[in-house]
Amino acid sequence: MKMKQSTMLLGFAALIIAGMTACNQTPAKKTADTGPAYYRNLLFSETPWDTERGTHQLTAEEAKDVNSYKFTYDESSRLQSVEFVRGEELLSYGSMGGAAKITYEYADNKQIKRFFNENNEQIESGGVFTAEYTLDEKGTRTGLKFFGKDGQPVENRNKINYYVWKILPDGKLQEKRYNLADEETVMNPFCPFYELRFTYNEKGYVMDMANYENDTLYNCTAENCGDIGVSYFEFEPNEQGDLLSFSVYNVTGQMSNLYWGWSRRVSKYDENGYVLETALFDQDNEYLGGKSVPVTQYTYDRYGAVIEVKNMDKERNIINNPDNGVAITEYKYDDKGNRTETLRYDKARVTVTQ
Repeated sequence: MKMKQSTMLLGFAALIIAGMTACNQTPAKKTADTGPAYYRNLLFSETPWDTERGTHQLTAEEAKDVNSYKFTYDESSRLQSVEFVRGEELLSYGSMGGAAKITYEYADNKQIKRFFNENNEQIESGGVFTAEYTLDEKGTRTGLKFFGKDGQPVENRNKINYYVWKILPDGKLQEKRYNLADEETVMNPFCPFYELRFTYNEKGYVMDMANYENDTLYNCTAENCGDIGVSYFEFEPNEQGDLLSFSVYNVTGQMSNLYWGWSRRVSKYDENGYVLETALFDQDNEYLGGKSVPVTQYTYDRYGAVIEVKNMDKERNIINNPDNGVAITEYKYDDKGNRTETLRYDKARVTVTQ
């Protein structure tokens, strides 16, 4: 049952973003050769329906000396594995749910996903040991179930046991989630949406994620959804797929705050797709205030590894995070790219112990 605290506005049938095309992702296959492909980053995603995709491609020669995501395909051009590496060294700090490597195998209409650490040992990711996708005759994902180390069904960290997906007549992707009791459940505790609908552009980049009930755009007014409710998110990617902005709105199109207090997140990138700065804004489109860090800046080494993170106010002055007193975080690495040390300082460069 949906949350009764939420309010519905009937008759709102317009698309969130006009002119977007149907879901056109081909999640299991590469378009050309079956050799490895290397990318600096992974494409932004808001749903496990999306298969991993890379952005800012590298040659194999370039990838020898750059942190990269190595994509490997089988003889049928289906994705077989993604590894976060420098050369042949598996690295532990990528963007794959705590895994240094993921693998896929195929059996009948199943696509089975597993997670591995930097020592090539299978691990849990978000409470899941094995993820089993169901594919239709075109290779498109229609469902997902989670299993534990003993092979029994489990719920992930967001209390989800399985997903069901469907492409709707208007081209949107419909997503529903269920727990072990077969009860429909929310996306996560901080975003209590039930049925979601996603819109993708012609490049397969997600453009919006909307909260629906009974074919009607739905306004969630639960505690985590702010004082005016939350109904949909809009995403603005650039041509390379880098996420320039992430904005939150209620059902009438008014900017609305998420649980963390921000309504809009804007990021700047360098030519390699690395985030240089992220700024947070409230529902009045002003820099986030209060006990918050409105601006974060990042510095990278020549391998593409982040080496420094700075917390800043809206004037770009370095500030201490009100929650932990940290202003600057530094990361150290060995010659192979493994992270060896994390150092934290306040704005006076005094070490902060946590």
